[in-house]
Amino acid sequence: MDLNNFVRFYGFAEVGSLSQASDRLRVAQPALSRQIKMLENEIGIPLFARHGRGMKLTEAGRQLLEHVGTHCANSKNPSTN
Repeated sequence: MDLNNFVRFYGFAEVGSLSQASDRLRVAQPALSRQIKMLENEIGIPLFARHGRGMKLTEAGRQLLEHVGTHCANSKNPSTN
């Protein structure tokens, strides 16, 4: 598993917009979308419900976001480990 896919998942889920996340992460939108889909395929669970107006986190996506967010916060503040 590629750690960058988790970072990009977190970046997208945090802002909720593929275009904003791609700007923020400096990744092209098609590449970001593909990486998120690869992550879903690797873990075998849909993280987003896709619809005509974008993507919305599934329950599994919300749980992963919480888990990844905790790890990101801990990595920024090693004194909490």
